[in-house]
Amino acid sequence: MPDANPGNRPRHRLPAFLTGGSIATGTHWLVLFALLQLDCQAAIATGVGGAVGLLVNYLFQYHLTFRSARPHRVAFLRYLAGAGVGWLFNLMIFDAVFRTASSALTAQTVATGAVTFINFLLADRFVFHDTSIQTPQ
Repeated sequence: MPDANPGNRPRHRLPAFLTGGSIATGTHWLVLFALLQLDCQAAIATGVGGAVGLLVNYLFQYHLTFRSARPHRVAFLRYLAGAGVGWLFNLMIFDAVFRTASSALTAQTVATGAVTFINFLLADRFVFHDTSIQTPQ
């Protein structure tokens, strides 16, 4: 059966997904730099920033991008699993490109683009699949 809300189709969700990821990245960096100003160790600051960014991204994607009705106890565990898969893909793609290009910047650029798409597919088809609330037009 066709989706009653064309704005809820995957290609229409991609801009919102990217926006949420950008906000989460900004949050990560903001927390990182705030903690560095408080003389926190850099590794701890980025770890805390990354965790806060992860939560911001999850909540954005859950409520705004996918409008999920799935219980958080299920969705968040699936989200963490998807994030782990994305992390592994990032390592594999980075390594493969770095071995041929010998440039960390090139390797991370390619890996980031690929993993962003992979993460979107995981969120759309696994994390929040079939539980989106359909809003009438």
